[in-house]
Amino acid sequence: MRNLAKCIGQVGIDVEDLVFSGIAASEATLTDTEKELGVALIDIGGGTTDITLFIEGSVAHSTVIPIGGKNITNDLAIGLRSSLESAEKIKLELSKTTKKVVSVEEEPEKKSDVLDVSKLDLNEDLGVLSKKTLIEGIIKPRLTEIFTLVGLEIKRSGFAGLLPSGIVATGGAAETIGLVEVAKEVLRMPIRVASPLGVTGLIDEISSPAYSAPVGLLLHGQKLSSFEGVSFSPVFKGKQFKDIFSKILNWLKGFLP
Repeated sequence: MRNLAKCIGQVGIDVEDLVFSGIAASEATLTDTEKELGVALIDIGGGTTDITLFIEGSVAHSTVIPIGGKNITNDLAIGLRSSLESAEKIKLELSKTTKKVVSVEEEPEKKSDVLDVSKLDLNEDLGVLSKKTLIEGIIKPRLTEIFTLVGLEIKRSGFAGLLPSGIVATGGAAETIGLVEVAKEVLRMPIRVASPLGVTGLIDEISSPAYSAPVGLLLHGQKLSSFEGVSFSPVFKGKQFKDIFSKILNWLKGFLP
């Protein structure tokens, strides 16, 4: 944490606050109703998966599992005997293909299981790749492991029966193919994949689950600079306001015996 703050400081920016990524992501993805009823936010990043449970509007439990999207990429690289770069491109392409509606005339039945990698600019010639083999044989087992660990953490927290809003998945690996189906099968709970909300403007580039935590940090920072919806003037903003308040408090303490 100190290293992160030092890195930010070296580019001339003051660190106002440090926020757990699960809480930051919740600012941009969860509704007040979900937090009040009870919900589990699963932020699946590259190297870790953050679990944050909300009960009655507040954080009731949080933990981090040292496994994430990079593990899926590693599994594909090992299974295909390819580079990590090629494996990542294939993983992303598989996730994109599920969003496309393809008619029978465009893609005959006999070729529907073949993944077209001709446009991916791979460094290796991997031959013909079967979607079913990649998904069922490589990706699904790792997703099953991730959500099994998530289930164990939820059970260990003691709040397993207090999450009627189910699971909200976000983070860079939340759009991995088959994730929703595996989560429902393993956890037996409703699940939705959430993209960040709460910001307007040119947001096309960040309208993805991968940017939930960064957008949540922006929203959290906005809260720091306001008090009950009324913004402070620039003179009394952020760290300056805290310093002034601290000086006033220390001055008042001087009158105490």
